Formats: sequence, structure tokens, C-alpha cells
Amino acid sequence: MMDHYKRANDALHPTPEAAERAIGGGKTRRKRKPLKALVPAGVAAAAAAALLVTGIPGMGRGGGPLAGSAYAIAQPTYPDLPQCPAEPMMGTEGAWERYQEEYDVYWNAWRAYQDEVPRLYKTPELEQALAAFTGESAALALAGEENRVYSPVSLWFALAILAETTGGETRQQVLEALGASDVEQLRDWADILWHTVYQDDGTATALLGNSIWLHESVSFHQGVLETLAEDYYAASYQVPMGTDEADNALAGWVAEQTRGLIGSEGKVLETTADTLTVLASTLYFQAGWSDEFNENRTEEDIFTAADGTETRIDFMHRTQDAGFLRQNGYQAASLSTKGGTMTFVLPDEGVSPADLLANPEFLTELTDSESQIYGEVQWSVPKFDVNSELNLKPTLEGLGITDVFDAGTSDFTPLTDLEPVWLDQVKQLTRVKVDEKGVEAAAVTLLADAGAGAPPEDPQICVMDLNRPFLFVIRDGNAVLFVGVVERV
Repeated sequence: MMDHYKRANDALHPTPEAAERAIGGGKTRRKRKPLKALVPAGVAAAAAAALLVTGIPGMGRGGGPLAGSAYAIAQPTYPDLPQCPAEPMMGTEGAWERYQEEYDVYWNAWRAYQDEVPRLYKTPELEQALAAFTGESAALALAGEENRVYSPVSLWFALAILAETTGGETRQQVLEALGASDVEQLRDWADILWHTVYQDDGTATALLGNSIWLHESVSFHQGVLETLAEDYYAASYQVPMGTDEADNALAGWVAEQTRGLIGSEGKVLETTADTLTVLASTLYFQAGWSDEFNENRTEEDIFTAADGTETRIDFMHRTQDAGFLRQNGYQAASLSTKGGTMTFVLPDEGVSPADLLANPEFLTELTDSESQIYGEVQWSVPKFDVNSELNLKPTLEGLGITDVFDAGTSDFTPLTDLEPVWLDQVKQLTRVKVDEKGVEAAAVTLLADAGAGAPPEDPQICVMDLNRPFLFVIRDGNAVLFVGVVERV
């Protein structure tokens, strides 16, 4: 136990040697230049002030020499990206010339960064595995009759971290669901996917946050925490599980990672004294439309839910020449954002969103450029702010991940010598806001353990009047960040 306390104290007041240990010093690892698994003093002080140990199980009220504080073991730092300069005000002499010079500097730096980091489109094996995981898991996660939003990328990272903390057949089931052959390949894929998604250059924001929250009276294997810090940008915290302090600290971390979209209004998960760890993976996305909707064209109209309920809501309008799809059962078209695309899918009358999602190839079909028709897209899009809370245990079981829920078969020996340990809760909270300016979306996945083609000669017209239940897909490059079903607004 004294070793446990020493590691916590090293993290709170890191010496150079302790900092080196935190990032896996003395081990040969792939170079990840952007990562610093070191707790900034302000972060550590805030964590220590927010979390107060109320007593360690089996040790009485006093707890131990560090009772009264909770400790961050590792805190990753995101890479600093080149920042796009703001466009100058009209009429300022010489401003546009200076802006162009600054933009050229930014663009060259951005291209250099893109050339340096791994990219998803250069790894077809990962691209195919991610597409299969996204299609299969989305059909399982989005089953239901209410508004629901799902982030496959957030669940992917949560499961990748779960694979690192488990062993034997438990780990193998997770690897098979993700399509990875082993954890070494999974670490490489995590590096590629993280850098593919990450963006924070002043034009758009896409941030992935990972963390593991550990029961402060249980010893954990330091090696796995180092791996999570280095390969998954995952922060590690020790907290008094089963207390408001721990639950509020987790919600505060989620709120910080999602810019307040999730977690700012209360707890995201209630822990108990038996909660051993919580794995949390967040995704935050914000981007303006490449061509904003004109607010003067926003008008109130009627949205009709599947049950016939009518709601008067503001609809945004615009017309553009673009590609669109007409497939069996639906039509779809995309709007460009400064950080990717948002595709809207309007099912045909008599076809439900669930009918479309039942096809595991559905999401892949949406990117089939050879099937695109070029013509005039007439948009009528409701402004909306939807959120959902999904229980993803059936989704994991549908993906073949079952042993981890059984106390008799689950294997968490890479993380701790304590037995038995099993996965008790899997939930994902999401929120997506759409208005004339753009899109803002966030998700957190929580796992808790207990003990364009050539235009035709005659352009066609696609009327995307989203006045009844529809789907949307938010992409960053080839990665699906969010899939949502809007049944009512």
C-alpha cells in the first residue's frame, strides 16, 4: 500500500524522475512527441481541492497518510496546432495583404503537421474495420423510438482502453469486435484515429478525451496506466468511489472536455463503494457551415413525428447545386462544415430510420460517390438541440463482448490483482445542436467496473424537406463521429 501512496504523491508533486516514470521512462516505445503525461500544477491543485477522501474501505475513517486528497496520476496535453488567422474587417488598409501572408504561413504549417502525423485514409485495414464496427454498432445502439444519438468513435476508444485493461478471452472478444489482431495493432490504430479526428486550429474543433478513474484504496498495475497515457492520451485519477466528490469530479472532467455540453448540469454516472474503475471517453465537435444559412430565410413550419404529433419549429432554408443520393428507401444529401460534412437522410414515406439502420452497409452507402446524382438541392432543415442517454450493454453483447459482464469469466488481471472484477455499466451520453451558424456536438462513453461525379445534361432536383423523422451523420474525413435519429423536435 505504501507503494500505492508513493505513486500518488509522485503524481501530485512530480520530480523529474517521477515524470519520466509517468510517461514510461526506461521502456522502448513509439515516439509520440505531442504527449506530456505530467500534471500541470493548476490541474493537480484543482483535483486535490475538489476531491476529499471520506475514508478508505477496510482502514477506518483515517484512511492513511494521504487521506483527504485525491490524485491525478497522469494528465496528457494535446498538440498545439497552427492557428488559422481571423479574416480582417472590410476597409482596413493593407489588412487583406497581411491576412494572406499570415494564412499562407498557417496553411504551410498545417500541411507540414498533416504530413507528419498518421492518417486514416492511408490505413485501409483500419478504415475497413472501423466502417464495419460503425455500421454494426450503430444498428444496435440506435434501436428505439425516441431521439437518439450515438458516437461510434467515442465507444471505439472506450473499448480500446477496455482491451488494454483486460486479458485472455475477455480481451480477445473486444479485439474481435474492433477488428484488431492484437493490442499492438490496436495501439497503432488508436494513434492513427486520434490524429485523424483531432482538430483545433480556429476553423473547427474536434477533441477526443480519455481517462480512467481508479478506486483510491486499490492498487493497480502502473504499466497499464503508462500505456494508456502514452498510446491513448488517457489521464488517470484516483478517487473515493461512491462519494459525491468522485461523481462530481467525473462530471466536471466531462464538462471540461465537452465545453459544457455534457456534465455541466449534474452527475453523468453514480459510482458506489464497490466501483473499481470508470473508463471515460469523450468526443467534442464544433464547426460552422462552410456556407451559413441566412437567418432571414428561417421560418416556422410543422414537424410531424412518427406518431402523428405535430410541432411548430423554426426551419432553415437554402438552395445549392450539389451531389445527392436517391437509394431504395431514402434520399440523402450533405452540407459541408469547416471540419467535415453533415449528411442528412430523409427516409421515404413508410420507411423508418430503424429500417435503414438495419442494413449494416447503410452508412457505407452514403459515401458511394459513383451513385451520386448532381443537381439542385433544396434544403429545409429544422433547428434542433437533441440529446440522448444510451445503455450500450446490449450493443456490446450484440458485438460479441460478453465475458466482461460475467464475474466468473471476466479477466482484468492486466489492471489489478483484485478478483473478481467485471463490467457493470456501459452508457453513452450525447448531445447535438444545429442552427444557422453550424454544428456543435458532444458524447461521453462511460464503462464502470464493479468489485462527387460529373453533372448530367439535365440537372435534377432533390427536395430535402426534413419535416418528418430523419437521420444525420457527422463525419470528419472518413471517420463517422456521430450518427443520430431525430424522431421529434
